[in-house]
Amino acid sequence: MTFNAVVSALEVLNIMPKTMPGLEKLKQALQHKTWFQDLPPEKIITVAGTNGKGTTCAALQTLLLSAGKKVGLYTSPHLISTTERIRINGEPISEAQFIELYHENKNLISQYDLTHFESLTLMAADCFFAKNNLDYVIFEVGLGGTYDATNVFPNRYSVITALAMDHQNILGNTVLEIAKNKFGIIKPNSKVIHHPLPAEVFALFSEVLTKTNSQAIAAISGTVTCEKSAEPYWFLHSPWGKTLLNLPGQRGGENIMTALTVFEELGFEPQDHLMSLEKMQWLGRMQKVKWPTIAAPVYLSGDHNIQGVQSLAHILQYFEYNDLHLVVGIGQDKAADEMLRILLGLPRCKLHLTKTPFKGRSVTDYSEELRLKSDSDNDDVIELLNSLTVAKNDLVVVTGSLYLVGQVLSELAKH
Repeated sequence: MTFNAVVSALEVLNIMPKTMPGLEKLKQALQHKTWFQDLPPEKIITVAGTNGKGTTCAALQTLLLSAGKKVGLYTSPHLISTTERIRINGEPISEAQFIELYHENKNLISQYDLTHFESLTLMAADCFFAKNNLDYVIFEVGLGGTYDATNVFPNRYSVITALAMDHQNILGNTVLEIAKNKFGIIKPNSKVIHHPLPAEVFALFSEVLTKTNSQAIAAISGTVTCEKSAEPYWFLHSPWGKTLLNLPGQRGGENIMTALTVFEELGFEPQDHLMSLEKMQWLGRMQKVKWPTIAAPVYLSGDHNIQGVQSLAHILQYFEYNDLHLVVGIGQDKAADEMLRILLGLPRCKLHLTKTPFKGRSVTDYSEELRLKSDSDNDDVIELLNSLTVAKNDLVVVTGSLYLVGQVLSELAKH
């Protein structure tokens, strides 16, 4: 089978559950793996949370590689190629490796009727634990925590990033319900490194720590500074020193501080590896690109919930521009009205509505109030970008969905 044929075979499987998934089918499939019973928890780090999971994972990967360690990283979703989800030492596996992993696991995938995400998790684990002698493996939770496929693996280190409202149709309608699900990654006798938590989850968190005999470690605080300009530079000030950040914003800094705290808990000296963060790359997070028909700077930022959009709005306050063109596509299950109202509060903002490719709402599905406030709309984001009239001193930001950002990056990759 070709790579595209394998991807197609996986994509016909159920991608997003309509209700809370379970772990039993994947656990049964893993019983066929000789390595599964002997996994070392001290080498496995699981990261859950509403926002900042990917950035935290990428920063921790960068630090561990700087320390000379061999690292596996499993994340989702991908932006251009499915191979991005499975990384060895910072690089996505090859298409040939992906095909091989699929063929070695396709019978188990079929036998246990695994979903798209469960299948990729099985393939990633086989890559990490059977084919590579790694020092650390980092799993980014896909959805929630307790019943996420990544939670079948033991871990000594559980990481909880920022908590907020998202995926309420599956995780619950309160921060407490969402937190309960995400705290499900905490295993017995583990270390739990966490962002500042909302007050309403304190009692639950304490209860989980007691039940699991686990140790809570609050992420060490740092501050982020920036000077306003057409292309702002961001600096992180931490107890271990000052470093230039390749990812902008206060929340980006908080995620990196969480990674630095985990890194220290693993026994490393963060001050010796701060400089590595200057070159850290994480696609789709205020990533600057060049669009062929636009002379102004274009940034891609996959913020897809209220908390993420609030962070983006804060970041954009440090950019100097004439007009701000926001190209926005938001999923059907997201709080689109509130997200857009936050963005429309930015000065000299021009809104351009589009449709994100996965579970996206058509431009006709937005409220009449917001459509009236938009300057243009088109369900095809590529056509929309090509139609924009933008001055050189303007700023263009594509946001609202990581899938939308991936579609733009895929188009750029063709050229």
